[in-house]
Amino acid sequence: NMGVGALKLRSGRITMVSTRRCSGIGTRNGRLLSPGLRRGTKRRGKVPGCAAAVGTLGNRKGARKSKCTAAKSSSNDAGAQVGEGGSGLKEDVVPVVTKMFISPLAFGVACIPLIVATAVAYATTGLFHVSTFLVQCISSIFIIVWLNVTNDVFDSETGVDKEKVESVVNRTGDRDALFWVANGLLAIGIALFVGVILQTRQYCAGAMLLAAVSIGYIYQGPPFRLSYKGLGEVLCFFAFGPLATNAFFLIQSGMHVTELLAHPLAIWTSVLLGLTTSNILLNSHYHQVQTDSSTGKLSPAVRFGTRNVSRAVCAVLVSVYTIYLACIARGVMPRTTLLVLPFTLPSALKLCRFVVENHANKKVIKPAKFLAVDWHRKFALLLSLGLLLCQRQALIVF
Repeated sequence: NMGVGALKLRSGRITMVSTRRCSGIGTRNGRLLSPGLRRGTKRRGKVPGCAAAVGTLGNRKGARKSKCTAAKSSSNDAGAQVGEGGSGLKEDVVPVVTKMFISPLAFGVACIPLIVATAVAYATTGLFHVSTFLVQCISSIFIIVWLNVTNDVFDSETGVDKEKVESVVNRTGDRDALFWVANGLLAIGIALFVGVILQTRQYCAGAMLLAAVSIGYIYQGPPFRLSYKGLGEVLCFFAFGPLATNAFFLIQSGMHVTELLAHPLAIWTSVLLGLTTSNILLNSHYHQVQTDSSTGKLSPAVRFGTRNVSRAVCAVLVSVYTIYLACIARGVMPRTTLLVLPFTLPSALKLCRFVVENHANKKVIKPAKFLAVDWHRKFALLLSLGLLLCQRQALIVF
């Protein structure tokens, strides 16, 4: 007996639009009231029939909310899968590899040994071979991109990079294509190196460069995988330090390998560069302890613990500055290289403090590698600048 036109649904509520009373039900502020409430009591009344309409409308709103929540959850899950390399949109191989040529990490690792060696040769002989330098720089970048791509390819075979978002295999999903593209880059890099060796007749230097490249393969490639046995930092020291740096020095200076021992500046500079480069690798394991351990990779962080690795990083920094200052004090390095100290020591202290305080925090410690790269780059470039400034008589050969 309420009357069909007496009620109206608005935003999920039933409001009275007629002043006519229906079966003793009244209204207050647009709400249905029972007779008890009209007389001032606080007892809530129920409206038969109307409660069902409200419940139905509420269920529809809840269903829409559930659908939105489910859609959002599905989107987040998909994004997480893409981030972990599980599924989703993949990138093309060629653009991914091309971007690696201009990355700061590639420059810092590939060209720094050549720049330092050229500066040592310039300080020693006053010679600077421009064309040879440029060709070696290009070939070094090709080699280092090959090394980085194949490392990700080989790591994908063992599953150690399954959580590595920046892995080129996880980003592209095409391991075979990456492998053959990397081999093509290696062929180009070696061909350029061979051209320089034949032109300069520095065959011993060529053998040293070939040894450095070979170390790059046995570091991660099957069946050796020496980095899985905890030898990665040692291999990195010799490949980028004594081997590559001294080879570049011989090519730029035109000296024979037997004359190398007569130039302690070249030898000690290569040792410093080997330490600063291997320090980058030493700062790359903190956040991968669980993954490395589950795949059988005995990285320093797995074997000795993250706390001891952070202490080892500080020890490497102290060793570098000790050797550097001792070389200046003994007259091995010119005093112009003193400019390295004020501009690099703050970065070294920042890196040391960061790893000591955050070595156990997986989410926070990841930038340690980039801090190590920044310090390595500053130290090497400023050292090169100091060596260049000490030479007043120079001959630039194109």
